[in-house]
Amino acid sequence: MAKAKAFIRRHPAWTTIIIMALAVVFLGAKWFDSSEAPEAARQFVKVKRGDFRVTVSEGGTLDSTHKRKLECELDGGGLIVDLVPEGAYVRGPRTHKVVAGDTLQSLAQNYAKAAAEGVSHSPETAKALTMALRRKNPEVDWNALEAGAEIVIPGQLLIKFEDGFLREKILGQEKAVTDAQRDLANAKKDLELKKLETEAADEQASLDVEFAEQDLEKYTEGEYPLLKLGLEGDIKLAEQEIKKLEKEKNLTEKLLQQKYATQLELEAKVLAIEAQKNSIAKSNKQLELLEKYDSKQQIKRLHSAFRKAKLDELRTQDKSATLRQSHAEVVTRREESLARQQEKLTLYQQQLVKTEIRAPQDGLVIFAMSSSSRYSNSPVEKGAELKKGQDLITLPDTSQMMAVVRVHESHVRHVKPGMQAVVRIDSLPDREFRGEVRKVAPTPDRLIRYYEDISVYHTDVGIVDAGNDLPADLKPGVSAKAEIIIAELENVLMVPVQCVTTHRGSTLVQVKRGARVATVPIQVGHFNDRYIEIKAGLREGDQVALSPRLDAPPTATKKPLATVQP
Repeated sequence: MAKAKAFIRRHPAWTTIIIMALAVVFLGAKWFDSSEAPEAARQFVKVKRGDFRVTVSEGGTLDSTHKRKLECELDGGGLIVDLVPEGAYVRGPRTHKVVAGDTLQSLAQNYAKAAAEGVSHSPETAKALTMALRRKNPEVDWNALEAGAEIVIPGQLLIKFEDGFLREKILGQEKAVTDAQRDLANAKKDLELKKLETEAADEQASLDVEFAEQDLEKYTEGEYPLLKLGLEGDIKLAEQEIKKLEKEKNLTEKLLQQKYATQLELEAKVLAIEAQKNSIAKSNKQLELLEKYDSKQQIKRLHSAFRKAKLDELRTQDKSATLRQSHAEVVTRREESLARQQEKLTLYQQQLVKTEIRAPQDGLVIFAMSSSSRYSNSPVEKGAELKKGQDLITLPDTSQMMAVVRVHESHVRHVKPGMQAVVRIDSLPDREFRGEVRKVAPTPDRLIRYYEDISVYHTDVGIVDAGNDLPADLKPGVSAKAEIIIAELENVLMVPVQCVTTHRGSTLVQVKRGARVATVPIQVGHFNDRYIEIKAGLREGDQVALSPRLDAPPTATKKPLATVQP
């Protein structure tokens, strides 16, 4: 019984049609055959041509076309320390044009005061608004505001979460960032110093190779030939000296025979010749040793030193590259560490911003209901601890409203987005608003289908009547009805809906033919709660019975015409 009453209250037009159809069936089943009934006891109406509107009227409630759902975005949730009262009208972000004398502090104080005047208990403070103004206008130089410049004023503060622990984390994290910056600066200095050291080492190693190569060339092309040339020269000089001494010896011997020289002088000459011979032998031996051993050993020694210098150069270059890479990796790690610390600081700062829930648009504050409670209680209250992702507030913009109506399944296929409608609000019975269908739900409402055993589709009908503004204090949820215009029929044949009945799958009317009444199959089109369109089977002026009686089979012999459903 409760379901039936609810259906009648929500769908009065459809209820009327059902009652009339049941009445027609009942009367058709009980009354006597039309061929035998006296015509005076029956009422007839003429088929006429005219215009009529086909509509679907359904009830529902008002809702905002633009509403925002706000949720808790704090990691780990948060504790509410202050909030606006439910039902308050709040302002979203708006633009302020700077005038002479405006400062950051004056703007924050003025707008915080305006928020407090507009809401009975506003959590907005000048300090909080000052920080919000800085965040909202990062490019503004607050120390030199220019008259005429535009500044974005943040939306009003709706909910304030406890933020002490976050501020402590931010302080600690700022120190961690400073330490990471210092470590990075030191690592960069060490890298630059190590680059200079390794460049010097590489340069010295290259010079060692160059000098070793020059030493080899110096010996093979200079020292060795000079040594050889010196020994060979000594030998030649000694040979020349021997020749000279031989002549002097011979002369001395002659003089000795003539008693002009002594034996000692002769022996001196002989000893001098022997000394020169010994010198030649020594020089020949030195030359032999030079060519056979010393030069070869020295050349090999110098070649070895040259190869060792090149190997040392490679080792030095490899060591230098390793040192530079090692210090560069330290710089990279310090940069990554700084980036992590800065990212963590940014996260904490973002979380601090999220401790304030501000209005993203103008609207009416509606607290979210608990989904787990069997009662209509809201978990949004001062002192409540909320989880991340938990709904907080729905903020509908009451300046743009729509009627959300429930269209019965028998009508839903005729309702399309873009159709015009007339919206009536129960609390404003003397006013009508022009509407337009915005959206038709693709599936029926599950809860209504489960509890009331009917299938209805939620349909959004936006109020687009700009010349008939809605009252400022109109709230979502008030009862409303929408009359959706399915078609505007012009110059069509029509009869009252009670004239038409069905029998064994055929759509029929009873037409007066002289003294008798004939049952005639017809083809119908659209209909409303009063008239139905006749597509075929009747002519203008035909008289049809208001209450058809079908106790006997139809008297018409023609094949029934197809019925076109509206």
